[in-house]
Amino acid sequence: MAKFSRKADPSISQVKLPIGWVVALALLGLCFSACRTNSLTCDDPLGCVVVRPNNPVRIGVLLPLSGETAVWGQELTRAIELAIMDRNSELLGHDIELVPLDSACNPAVGEQIVEAIDGDDTLLGLIGPACSDVAQAVLPTVRRNNWVLISPASTAPFLTENQTNLAFFRTVPTHLQQATAAAHFAYEELGLRQTAVFHDNTEFNTLLAQQFSDTFTGLGGTVSFQASLDAGQTEPEGVLAEAASHAPQLIYLALFEPEAVLLVNSLAGSNTLNRARLLGSDSLFSASFASKMGDTNMLVTSPAFSGDAYNAFTAFWTIRYEVPPGSPDPVYAYDAALLLLEAIETVAEMGQTGALVVGRAALRQQLVSGEAVQGLSGALRCGPTGECAAAGYGVYALSPDAAWPPPVVWQYLNDQP
Repeated sequence: MAKFSRKADPSISQVKLPIGWVVALALLGLCFSACRTNSLTCDDPLGCVVVRPNNPVRIGVLLPLSGETAVWGQELTRAIELAIMDRNSELLGHDIELVPLDSACNPAVGEQIVEAIDGDDTLLGLIGPACSDVAQAVLPTVRRNNWVLISPASTAPFLTENQTNLAFFRTVPTHLQQATAAAHFAYEELGLRQTAVFHDNTEFNTLLAQQFSDTFTGLGGTVSFQASLDAGQTEPEGVLAEAASHAPQLIYLALFEPEAVLLVNSLAGSNTLNRARLLGSDSLFSASFASKMGDTNMLVTSPAFSGDAYNAFTAFWTIRYEVPPGSPDPVYAYDAALLLLEAIETVAEMGQTGALVVGRAALRQQLVSGEAVQGLSGALRCGPTGECAAAGYGVYALSPDAAWPPPVVWQYLNDQP
């Protein structure tokens, strides 16, 4: 291989420089060299996060850490922490710092806590919230700061509708998917053609009831009776008598526990309605509800997971915390952390000293790039509206005296996105 050389110029080689100048020039040369190889610039239209050497990668965790839903928030937080542990608590040579933000599952509290960090340009994103109304409340601040928000539990469909500034993502399916699964199960698997639907007047359950009814009738079935129960209602006999006149083959319950317990125990005393199959939403997928069902057996929808990674996660969780996860939501929380960390790692530019520059628009583009990330719930792939969920729903056989968790009897695979 040819080597290029240049003969020394005697007129130059004989020049003597003071020793201080020699040292200064050497240091200047090293600086130029370092600056050239570490010159990270930001041309991202939404700006960049700069993580300096020895500084942590900072991620906000917006979950209920106090109040009635604190136990739920604790489980979601544990799952996020396990996802961090699986990466040895670091990303591209930087420690990962979780910034706890207590939303209390209250829109006003969530909005206040997020506004308190308004302008924080070190946050790479937020995981949460758990409650849909909190997500709606904090999104203006999230968008103003060009953060990304990845929720493991906010299922309201409107959150991903007409996003002109794509900032909200979720790893959990919308709750409409479970109603769709329930209708397909009733019509295709059970072969039933006539149903009654009960729901309360909450937005969550009203949407579930409507989605179930629309899907079931679209498949060819008939919803012969539909009624709403008021919260705290204690005398459902009148509405049950009216439902009994239609002799439904199946009763779909889009209810929370207090009203569902009342209705299920009342149905057992009806000579007509006690012959109908009972199918409930995932708000009834709990050992607490099962213990209050009397002698009734019923079916409930809830997410269904499988695979070696999921099995290893639940096994490790059970050993570490001495109980299995209380709901499917920790799986979605783990996946939310995984999805965000994988996207950051992909788009981050690293300088010679270890500094990172992460473009905020680049981060969003990576999330919707169509590249799949294998999570505990399956292949996570975000669509253009921010829907990233991979899992389908299952139908479980719930009985008061069976071991927990109940067995899955049917699974509806989700084609999202």
